[in-house]
Amino acid sequence: MKKTIKINIGGVIFHLDEDAYQILQNYLTAINQRFAANEEGKEIISDIEHRIAEILQSKLSEQKQVISKEDIDEVIEIMGRPEDFESEEENNGKEYHQYEKSTKRLYRDPDNRILGGVCSGIANYLNIDPLIIRILFLVLLFAYGVIAIIYIVLWALLPAAYTTAQKLDMRGERFNISDIEKNVRKEYETVKDNFKNFKNSRDYDRTQNFFESIIYAIGAFFRFIFKFVVAIIGLALVIAGVGFLIGLTGTLIIGEPFMPWNNIFIDDHVIFTDMIHSFVDPNTIWIVTICAVLVVFIPLVAIIYGGFKLLLGLRPNDRSIAGIGFVAWLLSLIVLVVIVGTQVKHYSISVKDDHRIYVEEPTNKTLYLKAQEDKSLATSKFYIFDSEFQIMYDEDDEKHLYAFPEIDIILGHSDQVIIEIVKKGRGSDRREALRNADDIEYHVVQQDSVILFDAVYSLVDKNRWRFPEVDITVEVPEDYILYLDESIEEQLDYIKKEKYYRVDEMVNKYWIMTDEGLEKYYKVTYDD
Repeated sequence: MKKTIKINIGGVIFHLDEDAYQILQNYLTAINQRFAANEEGKEIISDIEHRIAEILQSKLSEQKQVISKEDIDEVIEIMGRPEDFESEEENNGKEYHQYEKSTKRLYRDPDNRILGGVCSGIANYLNIDPLIIRILFLVLLFAYGVIAIIYIVLWALLPAAYTTAQKLDMRGERFNISDIEKNVRKEYETVKDNFKNFKNSRDYDRTQNFFESIIYAIGAFFRFIFKFVVAIIGLALVIAGVGFLIGLTGTLIIGEPFMPWNNIFIDDHVIFTDMIHSFVDPNTIWIVTICAVLVVFIPLVAIIYGGFKLLLGLRPNDRSIAGIGFVAWLLSLIVLVVIVGTQVKHYSISVKDDHRIYVEEPTNKTLYLKAQEDKSLATSKFYIFDSEFQIMYDEDDEKHLYAFPEIDIILGHSDQVIIEIVKKGRGSDRREALRNADDIEYHVVQQDSVILFDAVYSLVDKNRWRFPEVDITVEVPEDYILYLDESIEEQLDYIKKEKYYRVDEMVNKYWIMTDEGLEKYYKVTYDD
């Protein structure tokens, strides 16, 4: 039993017995010594190894998986020994055994290709002009479209003749070390001569100048695009900064809503200043105002200034100004946060105070829900980021502001109508928040079959905003009839209904409570 050794030749793994491995190793060492010093030696050695791998592959079968000494001897006989191939001057008329290829192998020809080299490869195999095959493929392409699929399949399946060994195999030429060496040297010299001649020609100078011009033009184009984009960004910053600056200035000075999406006016009455006085101690109001203006306006001025720099391409030495502005903005922000933070704590705790009113059963289980209207109140709407709010103010005292409560009508589970009033107050601690909730004045009274709700509740207590809330829930048992007066339309929030109706469709009508919610009730009257 002989020892076998696994080796890699030309990218293929072979198993050789020990004697065969030793002979092949000596042979490859001699080839490396013969060609390693040449400029094109690396390519020659690679092609020789690929050719040896092809011959060895032909020696293997299902019954034979190990290369023997006899196989290596045959490879050497076919390829020849490196020392046998010297220059013609050194041969002195000696003749050596040459291996003639009896058949060709079909490859794609990458050196003479238009697409994949399929046509030129077939032409080499048939030993005809590639133009004939290309014309034939073109005619068949227009006559039968399937030829395109055949071409793609051949492109995928046929290997390309990249190495010298593969090129000789494609043309069916002699295939030993001498032939490989000569073909590699010939191709190497051809490429070198062509490059040398091209480099010394006018075309080379023109090409070099052309590419330099192209690179310069591409660079100039991208520089222009960059400057253009920077200018657009600068213009956008200037427009945005100026727009916000004018809007804020107009809002604070002129008193008109320059920004309708953030309208904080009730008719001609500004409620924003009243809210500020509620949050901030009067002794520090001017400090807060100045800090708030600096916090908002310094970034806007910086945006406008930066936009002009980008738009005009200015590079002034403004680091000191920028440093002063940043320090002023940071100090203003810190002072503003500290002062407002100490004031906001007065509203940090929220407490609910709720109580229930049990309504006496009216005649025919019919109730009339109405609101006590105050003719001296004027209603106005305002918007904060597109959300609509309604606030009332006293025409005789515009600083006294009011809001609508929210009334929900739901199905009750007892035999009696129950009205739950929930008041929410805020304060610095639970006791203060509860006291503020108790101070909210809101009343619901029953007068026979009429339930009277206060139309509004006060938002301001002793000239300070307490941000109170009033929520009312009316729990109505089944079979009770409700008449919703139009005076209560603005207060109605959620109503459990048998099917959808708008609030304005429900007022001034009778409704009966069912297990599905309120549904229309048609009151029957009898004439005397």
